[in-house]
Amino acid sequence: MPSTRALIHAPWSASKVATALRCPRLFHFRYVQKVPEPEVMPETRIGKAIHQALEYVLQGTPIAEATQKVRDELPSEIEQMRFDVLGTNIAPFSTRIAQFRRRRRVARQLVEYSLAVREDLTTTQFYAGDAYYRGVLDLGYLFEDDGLALVDHKTGVRVPGTTVADQLEGYAVLAAAAFRHVRTLWLGIHWVAERAVEWSTPIEPATIVDKLVPDLLDNIEAAALAVDDGPRPNPGSYCDRCSYRAICPASREVRYEPVEYYEDDED
Repeated sequence: MPSTRALIHAPWSASKVATALRCPRLFHFRYVQKVPEPEVMPETRIGKAIHQALEYVLQGTPIAEATQKVRDELPSEIEQMRFDVLGTNIAPFSTRIAQFRRRRRVARQLVEYSLAVREDLTTTQFYAGDAYYRGVLDLGYLFEDDGLALVDHKTGVRVPGTTVADQLEGYAVLAAAAFRHVRTLWLGIHWVAERAVEWSTPIEPATIVDKLVPDLLDNIEAAALAVDDGPRPNPGSYCDRCSYRAICPASREVRYEPVEYYEDDED
């Protein structure tokens, strides 16, 4: 059973758990105090724009129309140019997905699909009051042979040493609860900048029950414990990319090193 401190901060998500483990102060700004972001990093806006364009394209919007629609919403020419660079990778991915669908017998496509479970891992509505863990799938394909492939778009740089399971185990748990007929699950990360999709080995339901579910619940408990002592800061290199850096004293200390002036000794 979840601890009281974990229930207090529910519903959890992958990003919420990661935020709690990275910096409890950021967690309190965003999820407890619900302070509006003082600034949004350009990388965040560009990443969201690429995700939106991919969503439009996967739902049938022509690529040129989809990219132009989201590009026009970016506030500066520099961000639009950076979007253009990443945006050139949308067409190859779309072609690859079309080929993939022709090879496999797809029963259903899931785009930006919301899922949620209660604390006992039974399904519920995304915004329901009893939701304990939830997430939104970027892309999924249910096959006629009771298989399911999940793909998460990543616009950042691939981090060495990370694995597909680390990124997507929460989605696997959610999908297994929602689609109980599924017998095999594949998890994939679409690295947009590299035009690459990295796939996991096939995952069986028993692995989800025996390993991924306990790992997920343990991570939630660790996150709840991390923020239980209040909004203590955990400054680091990521402070430069934090949307709350302007109002966080710890962030300012990391980003602006004090300069000391010394006067010559007078004898």
